[in-house]
Amino acid sequence: VPLQTLVDTHQKHFEAAKKQEKDPDGGPFPAYPSGKTWDEPSGKTGSGKKFFHNIIDGSKVATEPFYVAIITPVIHYCMGGLECTVDAECIDKTGKAIPGLYVAGEAAGGIHGNNRLGGNSLLDCVVFGRVAGKAACKFTFGQDEKFKPCPVPKEIKELCK
Repeated sequence: VPLQTLVDTHQKHFEAAKKQEKDPDGGPFPAYPSGKTWDEPSGKTGSGKKFFHNIIDGSKVATEPFYVAIITPVIHYCMGGLECTVDAECIDKTGKAIPGLYVAGEAAGGIHGNNRLGGNSLLDCVVFGRVAGKAACKFTFGQDEKFKPCPVPKEIKELCK
């Protein structure tokens, strides 16, 4: 990448950040989740940037250290998957639970509706992982737990004897 391209790009980013500081909602582009932005590249996509970090004035790019990373498209989080009951049982196309088939994590769909708050994937993997595990154990042990491999101790201390 030619140095002047880096200088120009950083300068535009720097200027957008400074304008955003002075006038947070006065920009010409839509920002996500609301308001306006001065950042043209992200603003044109409809997901405009409102917060800028580690900004470098374009004139300092040639002399000031900064670090880069290669960014490639990946799936960060999958919104969708198999529909399930509150017991993590997979539901077929008629709306009935499929006996013995359970789902958790990102493979489970509908847990968050049409959007997920950042950091809330714990609901999918931890909570529904446990729910699915317990439900699968109940299914495997059978009615009245007749296929249960061993009795459950009343207290954890009993496992240490």
